[in-house]
Amino acid sequence: MMKRLSDVNIETLETYEYQLDINIRKKNRLNGRFYEADWIPIREPPIILMTMNKETAEHKASWYLMLNSHKHILHTFGFVGNNEQLSMLLQERAIHGNLQKLLQDKCFQPSTKVLITIFFQVLDAIIYIGTQGIIVDNLCCSNVLVFRMNSTKSSENLVKLTNFSMARKKDSSYVDNRPTTIPIRYCAPEILNSIDQSNYSEAFDVYSFGVLLWEACSHGKIPYGSNTSDSNVRQRRLDGEELLQPNECNNQIWSIIQCCLYRTPEIRDTMENIQSKFLKIDLE
Repeated sequence: MMKRLSDVNIETLETYEYQLDINIRKKNRLNGRFYEADWIPIREPPIILMTMNKETAEHKASWYLMLNSHKHILHTFGFVGNNEQLSMLLQERAIHGNLQKLLQDKCFQPSTKVLITIFFQVLDAIIYIGTQGIIVDNLCCSNVLVFRMNSTKSSENLVKLTNFSMARKKDSSYVDNRPTTIPIRYCAPEILNSIDQSNYSEAFDVYSFGVLLWEACSHGKIPYGSNTSDSNVRQRRLDGEELLQPNECNNQIWSIIQCCLYRTPEIRDTMENIQSKFLKIDLE
């Protein structure tokens, strides 16, 4: 059954379905907040532990748990009780890692047809999230996890969207007082130009999705260059600099990207229109 955020009881969210060293074994730290983990006894699927700040844990977890029912969104099993005074969330693990790193390291060099399959899967997740009244606000290739990959066979690829730490409600009356960092390279121009950063809408996610498409078609390149500071990128974007067509980007895909990256939000495509345009791409 699909849940809406209003159905999630934030105050009682952190109940422990699992216990460290009873159901779950914590292993090596992978990076930052993430640890390798095993089921007790060992079984499938592969899992990972995410530690969270106590003050923000329930807010972040609410998005994951609410969006749990979609096949292209990372599955979250629940909280893990422990004696370390940490908020721990148990999630499925993508053994191949994230799309950005795979593309950058040339471990995954998908054909155009396979890329389109990946884009469809991400779009499917975003459209579902939109039906739940949510703006993702953090779309990029590093937040696309790869569970199965095959560079030439579309049917043998599976990706899932993750990281909803910056997600917010679409409701214009909703006030989010959490301190947040704007993803300068991916956010829409209306957010860069907004003093109070209140101009969030579905068109914001459309713009970010366009940058995600550009990133994937650029073999995982960081938008506006990896050696450029965010402050420099912000000024360049305010001055009107736009992303250029990647060298090997299919012209039909580039046309879709351009319709996502319009500076005026009202004339950007909707996610459903983008989906329809991908269906019409002729690779023959």
